[in-house]
This record gives sequence, C-alpha cells and structure tokens, in this order.
Amino acid sequence: MSFKNVIGQELAVALIKRAIEERRIAHAYLFIGPDGVGKSLLAKIFAKSLNCEREGTEPCDECISCRKIESKNHPDVGWIFPEGKSFRIKINSIRIVQQTLALKPYEGRTKIYIIDGADHMTEEAANCLLKTLEEPPKDSVLILLASNISRLYPTIISRCQKIPLYPLAEQIVKAELMRKHGIDEKKAAYISRFSEGRLGKAIEAVEEEAFVKRDRVVNEFITPRKLVYEDTWLYNEPRDKINDILNTLVIYFRDLLVFNLSKDSNLLVNLDKADEIARNSKRYSVERLEEIMDAILATQDLIRRNANVKIALSYMRLNIT
Repeated sequence: MSFKNVIGQELAVALIKRAIEERRIAHAYLFIGPDGVGKSLLAKIFAKSLNCEREGTEPCDECISCRKIESKNHPDVGWIFPEGKSFRIKINSIRIVQQTLALKPYEGRTKIYIIDGADHMTEEAANCLLKTLEEPPKDSVLILLASNISRLYPTIISRCQKIPLYPLAEQIVKAELMRKHGIDEKKAAYISRFSEGRLGKAIEAVEEEAFVKRDRVVNEFITPRKLVYEDTWLYNEPRDKINDILNTLVIYFRDLLVFNLSKDSNLLVNLDKADEIARNSKRYSVERLEEIMDAILATQDLIRRNANVKIALSYMRLNIT
C-alpha cells in the first residue's frame, strides 16, 4: 500500500511526504484523530517509506522490508497496543520500547515503534515514555496514535510533531463502500452515517455483518418475548463489541424519534429500514423514546465501567419494555 491508499487525509499525507522528501524526519510524531480514520494505516505506510529498499517517498510494497512491515514481522518496526481488561498501556511495554530503540537498526535504516492507543498509557508509562522523548536515540522514530489528545501529557504532546486526521464526508465513505465492497446504496448510506466519517469503522462494520447484528438486536428489544431473559446472543459478544451493537440500537430509536417529529425519512440513519421505522414510530411517544435512549446510553456507560453485562442488559430491557 502507498500513501494513495489513505483516503481523504490529504493534509496528513502531505505533511508526512514533505518530511520524507526534505529528509527532515522528526524523532516523534503524534497522529491524532478519531478511531477508524486511518491513523494506523498511515503509520504503517510511513514506516515502510522510512525503510523501503528503494528509498523513495512512496514505499514500493515489493521489497523484503515493505513485505515484512506489512505483516508486522520487521525486526526494526514494533507495535504496542493497550492490553487486558483495563485496556491500558503499562510501563513494562514502554520499557521494551526504550530498550529496542536504544539498539542500532538490524535490517533497515530506521528503528520505529508505533504506539497505538497512546492516550491509554498509565501515568507510570507516560512518565517513562517522556524520558525517551527528551533524549531520543539516534536513527529512531516514535509514532504515537491517539484519539483523545486531552488524555496525553502536554509535555508529551509538545515533544511530538502533530499530524491531524479528520472524519471523512459521508459521501466519500458511502462511495468507497459501494465501489470496493459492493454494498447497495441504502445500506452504504446507513453504514456511512453510523460510522460518522470513519472509513475504517465502516469497513469493520461490513466485515462484521453490522446489518445482521443490527436486525438481531432491534428484534431482541423492539419485540421482546420476555421481560427478563436468562440468555441472549449478546452475552457471547466481546465486551468492547457490545458497545458498538448498543450504538446500533440507540440509533434505531433515535430514528424512531426523528421520524416521529419530522415524518421525513431522508433524515434517518437506517435508510434501508425507512418503512419499518415509519410503522414502529407510531408505537411510541416522544417522551418514551427519549427515556429509552437514555436507558441504552446509561447501559453503555455501565458496561464501559466494567459492570456485569448480564445484569446491565437485563435492567436495560426492563426499562425499554
């Protein structure tokens, strides 16, 4: 993949390419933007460019170095991510980064470490990283990826070259889904609106059969057969995915509310369900729909704070029904 594969991030790509062309590579970069806008893809392509055997601005994607970086198997390019139930990057991971960057490059020209989710570092990890940023090793580049800049120390931010990435226009995401994934227009419109301009999130929704899960969760809570249930397919979903699934539910109820107030189907996120939403909206008052949406949002918050999933979902269902 080349920089051309980074859709809709012209500013970020231009800043990186200019640095490569002028051979003015900073010791640390901070890619900042919402999840799913292309931060990790841009970081990988940047890493390829810095170590590509052809030494051009664009990686060739054919040499051994490019292929190893693509498969995350290059000895000079490392990645770390938040781990465990706490979803944090801890000090031991940052110490590994320090030890690795202190060594000379083994195969490539530059040692690179990509810290994906840098805004999830513990306080100890952040302080440890700061030492590396203050005295960066020779021939090394740190690339921090973060969605929430307010969670990072100002001292870390000030020592990085900031590269902003932004959500894409709905029409760009929609066109990409239709062109590359063969999604029909109404479903592409739903995913582009649901993903809020995050192409990576939109592609993930396609791969994870977001339509199927949406229909299942809507059926589970719109037409309940029991007030409290002993088992549901949701219990088998990973905790971090439950939040996304509940997002589809709250958006569905939001559409019921919008149609209830406006009678305009063009304002819906679930455009492919316009007729169904028109029918179901008659069952609820505006006040009731607001109560239901509040109940779903409260449940998402509880689950994010490690509440028992079964209890939280059961209580949500009681509130909805």
